Amino acid sequence: MNNNKHTPEIIEMGINKNWTHVFFVVNPIVALITKMIILNFKINPSNILIFSFRNTDLSLLDYNHVFVDYKHFDRYFEKLFFQSPSGKRILRKIKTLKKPFLLYAPQAFREVNYLLRSDICMGHIYVEEGQLAYTKIKEFIPKQVSLLDNFLRNWRNRFNDKDEIGFYFRNDSSCYLGITNDSFPEINQDKKYILQNINSVKKFYKPKLIGIENIGLTCAWRRLDRKNWSKMLKILIKEMNGEGVIKLHPSFTSSKKIEEDITKVFQKLETKKIDICSNDVNVELEMLYERKEITGFQTSLSKYATIFGSDFNQLSYELIK
Repeated sequence: MNNNKHTPEIIEMGINKNWTHVFFVVNPIVALITKMIILNFKINPSNILIFSFRNTDLSLLDYNHVFVDYKHFDRYFEKLFFQSPSGKRILRKIKTLKKPFLLYAPQAFREVNYLLRSDICMGHIYVEEGQLAYTKIKEFIPKQVSLLDNFLRNWRNRFNDKDEIGFYFRNDSSCYLGITNDSFPEINQDKKYILQNINSVKKFYKPKLIGIENIGLTCAWRRLDRKNWSKMLKILIKEMNGEGVIKLHPSFTSSKKIEEDITKVFQKLETKKIDICSNDVNVELEMLYERKEITGFQTSLSKYATIFGSDFNQLSYELIK
């Protein structure tokens, strides 16, 4: 395992050869770790291009960026014809920079696999994104994936963390970047690099929840029917003793319509001492400034609460059913 005294060969090559460093940011923890990567390896800001998925806030990442906007028919082309319209649009944007690129992503989802076919893609790196990075998952060999497995993989959710087939990490990746020694447990130690500069990010983030101890986390949008949104929120409020803030799961904020809908549901509840916090609140970073009491359903934040010295009260999904 490598520490932060040595730069992975592929990253050093990208820096020396002036490649574009393309980051796929899918949630707040990836935004945080992306900032750590940029600072740790001193990547030239002019060579950075960020793609935000699920409307992930990029306040930490003040670089050239694009919010990935899925078109109405994208999912049909993806699932039925094994195409990636969003991948094509992303690659088109990258090509405007007119130089090779190195890709950083949390797992091998559709857009990743599409970009890896490009002749200007020089390699790819996996970035810790949450509980997936702490699950015992081995690398897979792309050329050995059957047509049936490819079909099944194509129909799963883009950011699914419960893929029974296990196609997350390709074996042709260059390295893995995590923030603890426990990350990527099934990956060869020689491919792992542990970042140790988390405190360097603090000067780029102004805490918004100082003095607010209780933070509630909703479950993912796909986890429950719309009719149970109110029940989920009521359970959170009760477990938080009616005080604090609630942070919506990224799947609720990826669509303005869904975010507006759940906000309306929340506003109908009796919550005088609880608010929904803004999308630019990074709970992981908030914990670096002040110990928090976090309440929520199964989430990667249970791991990070322990790492960052806070407490996590995990709720069962059975309470919502």
